[in-house]
Amino acid sequence: MTSGCRGWALAAAVLGVMTHSPSAAQYYEDVMEPAQLGLTELRPARTPSSAYVGNDVCRQCHEAAYQKWLGTAHARTSVQLRTQIAHAIAKAETANVADPSRSAKCLGCHGVAVDVPAAWRGPGFRIAEGVTCERCHGPGGDHVAAREDSTRGINGTLEGPSETICRTCHQPKPSHERLGRKPFDYAGSYAKVAHPKTAEKAEDELEPAALGIWYVDSVIAPPASYVGSAACAHCHQAAYDRWRQSAHAGAFYGLRTETAYSMDLAGGPTIGGPARNGVCLSCHATGHDVAAAARQPGFRLRDGVGCEKCHGPGSGHLQAMQEHRNVPGHGLTQAADDGTCQACHRPQRTHQKLEAPAFDYPVAWEKIAH
Repeated sequence: MTSGCRGWALAAAVLGVMTHSPSAAQYYEDVMEPAQLGLTELRPARTPSSAYVGNDVCRQCHEAAYQKWLGTAHARTSVQLRTQIAHAIAKAETANVADPSRSAKCLGCHGVAVDVPAAWRGPGFRIAEGVTCERCHGPGGDHVAAREDSTRGINGTLEGPSETICRTCHQPKPSHERLGRKPFDYAGSYAKVAHPKTAEKAEDELEPAALGIWYVDSVIAPPASYVGSAACAHCHQAAYDRWRQSAHAGAFYGLRTETAYSMDLAGGPTIGGPARNGVCLSCHATGHDVAAAARQPGFRLRDGVGCEKCHGPGSGHLQAMQEHRNVPGHGLTQAADDGTCQACHRPQRTHQKLEAPAFDYPVAWEKIAH
């Protein structure tokens, strides 16, 4: 993991997993209890060592590893259960399995966390992703939280992977003999899935296209570089603390909620959900559509609506202050005023179901003034 990767917002998201309560209308299988998933051969629910967060969360600090995973068979194991051969195997194995993709026994190796309570599966977790990071490394909730708390082990409760973990699934099965597979070669198989542990790039250091962000009309070259809210905190700690307590700081993670997924998405549905939709990110994040060269180390897209969303990219201001130069606007490129706020705080069709009151600039400004 890159040294500049920050996990405080991720930790907050994971902790939120532990406290959410299922609503009357569930939209996704991963927020349903095992008994509600309509699975056959379901075993008793188990309590894991930590919350499952999903590959989207892992990706935020391990982009290179995520891309390697996408090219492996692990990323397609859930799809394999829908093939003709899978149905033939299931029929021969037991007459009770009409659909192997709904069999908890099959998903025991072709999926992750089918048998854990919904409260232990985060908003971004998807059973249909197959054999994900957390299948080999264990649930990532503690690992994510550990990124913010230096007193905890950096790995949290992460496991191996190890040959023992791999052989839990990669072992001879009578039902799979007809596939004619060679005996499992741990060393050879591990080489196919091994991913970089050094020189990884966090998502904020990659171009928008490499981040999988949809609906970005053009990559912007701003008048200055984005430095990130953490850099602002060095001189403006009180303002930073006020921002951290505001809804602005959680705007990005608002895109990972069940409500966000259920809304009519501007532009259309996207792979990765609203958090990968450029139209949504234009108001829920900062700098999602700028070139990577215009985002300095320490800038984090997941900081949501950060200082620079209202004040503009801050590298000019930072440099002017360091050099004790008196420059127009203190080197900032944007004024935080009613017009800046109204760019996002305006009536939007997709947000009608939220029934939020009309935006009142004086009242809203008082909540975030610093």
